[in-house]
Amino acid sequence: MISLLGIVIGLALFILLAYVGYNTIIVAIAAGMMVAVFGGLNPFEALSSAFMPKAVGFMQGYFLIFLFSALFARFMGDSGAAPSIAVKVARIAKKSKNPDMQRWLAVMVLPLIQLILTYGGVNVFVVVFILVAIARSLFKELNIPWWMYSCSCLGSSTVTIGMLPGSPQIQNIIPCEYFQSTTMAAPVLGILCSLITFAIGSGYIWWQCKRTNNKGEGFMPTGELIDKEKLAEVSIKNEKPLWACLLPMIVVIVVLNFLKQSAVVALFSGCLVAWVLYDPRKQDLKKIFSGAMPQAIMPLITVCCASGFGGIVSAVPGFQTIVSSLDALGTSPLTIVLVVNVCSGICGSASSGENIALQNFADRFLATGIPGPQLHRLVAMSSIGLDTLPHSAGVITMLSTTKLTHKQAYINNFILSLLLPIVIACFAAVLISMGFYL
Repeated sequence: MISLLGIVIGLALFILLAYVGYNTIIVAIAAGMMVAVFGGLNPFEALSSAFMPKAVGFMQGYFLIFLFSALFARFMGDSGAAPSIAVKVARIAKKSKNPDMQRWLAVMVLPLIQLILTYGGVNVFVVVFILVAIARSLFKELNIPWWMYSCSCLGSSTVTIGMLPGSPQIQNIIPCEYFQSTTMAAPVLGILCSLITFAIGSGYIWWQCKRTNNKGEGFMPTGELIDKEKLAEVSIKNEKPLWACLLPMIVVIVVLNFLKQSAVVALFSGCLVAWVLYDPRKQDLKKIFSGAMPQAIMPLITVCCASGFGGIVSAVPGFQTIVSSLDALGTSPLTIVLVVNVCSGICGSASSGENIALQNFADRFLATGIPGPQLHRLVAMSSIGLDTLPHSAGVITMLSTTKLTHKQAYINNFILSLLLPIVIACFAAVLISMGFYL
C-alpha cells in the first residue's frame, strides 16, 4: 500500500512540477526517486537498475526515427516547403467575410497543417517549430487570441499519431513488433475514428471561436510574449508549388506503407527526395544537420526520461498491485483502453506509455483472441489519452515554444487531445467487442 501511495505521490509531483515549468528531464528523475523511496528501493540504485535501462532501451529502439524525422523537418522547413503549405492553407481563412467563420477557419488551419505534416512524416515534437511563425502572423493579422494556438493538437496529437492507418509516427510503429501487424492495421476502424474525432474537435473549436468573438478577445494579452520573439517569417517570394511541397511526404508514406520498408528508410528517402528536389546548391547541409540535432535529441531525451520514470514505477511492488487490479477487471477491449491510458498517464508520453504497456501486458492482450491489427489500432489510439496530462512532453514543448502557460492554453489540450481520444478509444473498443474487425 505504501508503494502504491508512492506511485500516486510521484506522479502528482511529476505533474505539479511540470505544470509550474520545471524541466521535464529533472522532474522525471526526481519523481522516479520519490517512487523508489516509497517502494523500498535505494533511489540511486533504482536510477541505475530501473530508470536507465528503460531510458536507454527506448533510445536504442527509436533514436534513428527521431533523428531522421528531425532531419526531414529541417529539409522541409529550411527549403520553405512546409511554411509554403501553411501559407497556402492560411489564405483560405482570410477570404471569409463572416467574423465567426473567419476566426474558425484561421484556427482550423493549424490542425489541418499539423495533420498534413505529421502524416507526411514530420515528428509531432518538431512540427511546432515549423508552424509557430505562420500562426503568429495569421493570428495577429486577424486578431485571434493567441492561446487558441493549442487547438492545433487536434491535427497532430490525436488523428495522425494513433488513429490514421499508414501514419509514420512512432505511436503507430511501436505495436507492429508485438502484434506482427503493419502501420496500415485496421484501416476502416482507424479512418472511421479519425473522421469522428476531427468532426467533434472542429465543433469544439467553432464553439471556442464564437465564444471568444462574442467576448471581444483578441491576440493580446496572451500573444504578448510571442510577439516579441524573432521568428523567420515566410514571404510569397520563396513560396513553392503545392506538388513540390507534398512530394517528399508522399514518398515517405509510399516507402513505409506500400514498399514495406522501415520508418528509418522511409524518412531517409523523404530527406533524399527533398534535398534533390529543392536544389542542393541552395541548401546549407551543415546548417540543416546542426539544426536538426537539438530538435531530435531534446524531445528524444525527454521521452526517454518519461520511459525511465515508468521503468521505476514498474519495478516497485505497487505496480504489481496495479497489475493485479487490472487483471481482476478481466481483459476486454475496454480494459485494454484503461491499461494503456494508465501507462501513458504515468509516463506523460504516448510512446513511452505504449512501450511500458506492451512490455507488461502484450501477452494478456493477445490472449483475448482479438486479431493483431485491431489490437494494434486500439493500443495506438488508447496511448493518446492520458499522455496529455500537464506533464506531457508534447504539451510542455508546445507551451514553451509558443510562450504560453498551462493556465492560458491547456484547456484545449485537455478537451481535444485527452478527453476526446479517450471517448473515441472507448467507442472503438465497443465496436471491436461487437466483432468489428475491419
